[in-house]
Amino acid sequence: MQFNHIKYFVLLLILFTGINAFGQKITGFVIDKTTKQPLSGALVSLSSSHTFTNISGAFEITIPSVHDSLKVSHFAYKSYTVAIGKGTTTLHIELEPRVTKLNEVTVRGTRDFKKDSIENRNAYAKQFNYTGPKVMDAFTGNGDKQPGDIISVNPLILVAALTKKSAPEYKFKKMLISDEHEQYVDEHFNKGIVSRITGLSGDTLSVFLTQYRPTYQFVLKATDYEIEVYIKESFKKFKEEATPVSKPLHY
Repeated sequence: MQFNHIKYFVLLLILFTGINAFGQKITGFVIDKTTKQPLSGALVSLSSSHTFTNISGAFEITIPSVHDSLKVSHFAYKSYTVAIGKGTTTLHIELEPRVTKLNEVTVRGTRDFKKDSIENRNAYAKQFNYTGPKVMDAFTGNGDKQPGDIISVNPLILVAALTKKSAPEYKFKKMLISDEHEQYVDEHFNKGIVSRITGLSGDTLSVFLTQYRPTYQFVLKATDYEIEVYIKESFKKFKEEATPVSKPLHY
């Protein structure tokens, strides 16, 4: 009898040891390698689980295996992969931007927005195509049922359908689309184009770009000529609103 007790104790010890090893949680932070700013919406994935970084760039994920590789990917950054060991508990990850913007003033037309967009949508096809469950998906038996028959409801699917806008997958998709729109605006309203039309440079150019950045909806419908007219009219307002006494404009 005593032997059986010892045997069960050993089995329980092995079981809990296994749970502890394979249920280990990893926490970490993801930041921009250049600016050192936190990155939200980065996809953190292991072999069988995934999560997304929050607004502070933080994440938490459970390790399915003591020897696994963790991959971090983001729409605008190069992917990063790191091996996870048994003793790993916290990670500090810096992602390198996929495209450097240092040459925007002197180099124009080297990027193909359509090509970039296609590549991004192929790389993140699952995320771009995410729709989430619908409310009707929670109701079963409403196909061949006759009037008066009972229709069953799956509460888990119903809750998921009603709260899908709060799901990480939904938020990540919104972020991908937002980044794609911002990239499209950059294609038509950047330092090179604005500097050529206005003659602005340096900090004054940066202020103008921030203050008069057009919306995606406008750029999508506008022709190149209309965008140039918009820049010229905005530049005229910019000069009128400037205060020469305190901060003169430098061209």
